[in-house]
Amino acid sequence: MKCYFARMDTEVRRQVIRYRIQDGRLPRNPTIELGHGQGIGQDCDGCGETIATDQRMTVRICTDDWRTIRLHDGCFPIWDAERRKAWQPGRESTQVKK
Repeated sequence: MKCYFARMDTEVRRQVIRYRIQDGRLPRNPTIELGHGQGIGQDCDGCGETIATDQRMTVRICTDDWRTIRLHDGCFPIWDAERRKAWQPGRESTQVKK
């Protein structure tokens, strides 16, 4: 099964993840890694695309509300960088381009 994620432009992925941080679907706080491995066909909480069985993913738990998130290996560093930007005190979070 081929997934759109492989073709999704990095900037589009970044904007989707940034928007999900801003609207609360993705956390701004650090997370704890629960596992790392092959996808099992669930949606990535970062980009929204399916994490196919031939793709790698990380599963994390949010320290603020204990929810679980799943991210493609490629989405994790984007989320981590964007959440750090959004979390910095005294700095405005980067707005999503419209």
